[in-house]
Amino acid sequence: MTAWLRRYRWVWPLLLIVLVLVVSGVALARPGGGHSYSGGSRSSGSSRSGGGGGGDGGVLFDLLFLLVIEHPSIGIPLVILVVVVMVVRAAIQRGMKAWSTTKPDVSRVETVHEDAPAARRELSQLRSVDPEFSLVLFEDFVYMLYAALQRSRALGTGPLAAYLAPGLPPALENPSLADVQGIVIGALRYVGFSGLGTAAIQVELEVEANYVEVLKTGQQHRYYVVDRLSLTRSHTAKSRPFARASKLDCPNCGAPLEALHGTECSYCRQQVGFGRFDWMVASVTSLSREPRGPLLTGNVAEAGTELPTIADPTAPQRFQEMQQRDPSLHWQGFTARIAHVFGELQIAWSGRDPLRIRPYVSDNSFQSMLYWIDLYVASRCRNVTENARILRIDLASATSDKHYDAITVRLFATSVDYTIGDDGKLLSGSKTRPRTYSEYWTWIRGTARRGASRGDTNCPNCGAPLRIGMAGTCEYCRIKVTAGEFDWVLSRIEQDDSYTG
Repeated sequence: MTAWLRRYRWVWPLLLIVLVLVVSGVALARPGGGHSYSGGSRSSGSSRSGGGGGGDGGVLFDLLFLLVIEHPSIGIPLVILVVVVMVVRAAIQRGMKAWSTTKPDVSRVETVHEDAPAARRELSQLRSVDPEFSLVLFEDFVYMLYAALQRSRALGTGPLAAYLAPGLPPALENPSLADVQGIVIGALRYVGFSGLGTAAIQVELEVEANYVEVLKTGQQHRYYVVDRLSLTRSHTAKSRPFARASKLDCPNCGAPLEALHGTECSYCRQQVGFGRFDWMVASVTSLSREPRGPLLTGNVAEAGTELPTIADPTAPQRFQEMQQRDPSLHWQGFTARIAHVFGELQIAWSGRDPLRIRPYVSDNSFQSMLYWIDLYVASRCRNVTENARILRIDLASATSDKHYDAITVRLFATSVDYTIGDDGKLLSGSKTRPRTYSEYWTWIRGTARRGASRGDTNCPNCGAPLRIGMAGTCEYCRIKVTAGEFDWVLSRIEQDDSYTG
């Protein structure tokens, strides 16, 4: 036996290679990475991340073939071993197609009290010199500016010159790009704030996002990115009027961007760049950039559901202050509004019917959901959620400014979640095993609004049956009802493993 082992000692490294490939293949096939923002999607319209893939075993099979021909007594048993491994591996992968996550007891999830990020609290102090400043409107502005910034990499930075620091445009533009599409922001984090009381105010932000780069060759590549933005403005600049908060225009007079020639506006004849009248992007730094596939049909494990709820210790007091201004506001009615919107969202998502959810979400949230629904339609599949129900709602944050009240809650829910093709074929998920998950939902309502939240499908302004167009305007009274001026609307969804308060 010893002589035989010495004679065929070259076989053992080969056998070791077989075993390594087997083990690594099984490991990579496990659901991994969790449902973080870095890939995929779920009915919230936010994206998620998936696991890895396998390798190329062509060389191995060539070696096995030669071994069977030249040394059949060794090669044939090895081939049998490989076949067994492949069968086992296929069985494992089939089992993963009907994944199920553990079902955490959400009643046991703890709450930890953490102050809001220091930079966010300090930025709120800007109201001492700029009473019109609103965190809600500022964050909407950042979302809008970031999307325009990404698209300008392909379409040219000229129209955005008033919002970009000198020297930044050449560093952004990429001549190989035809467009940047499907820009979905999953998280916005405050990193730093400085300059209050000085000539220039600066805020540092981290943006976690997904987008699709369309090359001039026609190829498309999707990326998960984390970018750091540095925004600055003059200490004399004031927040734009409420009516202009949702669009990019001349930072001074509000003329269309087409009226700008570089940083000079042909309407007001002012030099409007350099942060003189509004926020300017001083720098953009890429912290992470990873390629991602569409992942509409991937099987990935839930992550973050068992993490403690991050709650601002001042939230209960802030909520009580809202109640003092509006005695009709109470927790039961507010959560009833959440439950109503949650149910409508599930129906709209599964039915690929974006107009159904339009009345209940802000413009930015709607654009995110619309992107994912359109992507499912283009891919000829749909993500279905059934038997969806809310398990628990925690108060995480509550803030107010001149224009908006904002309440962030952590929502725990469960549903059967699967993806099918237009032909009815099951592509991923399970039609029988429910998934438990949690997300942080931020709701906004105008501070001047009074009255109980509605739990029906009537217009919150005129009371007519709710028929809302893509722009968020009631078809009867012609009033926009998705800006939060009449009732609580869903402004932002953040994942439990990305939320920082």
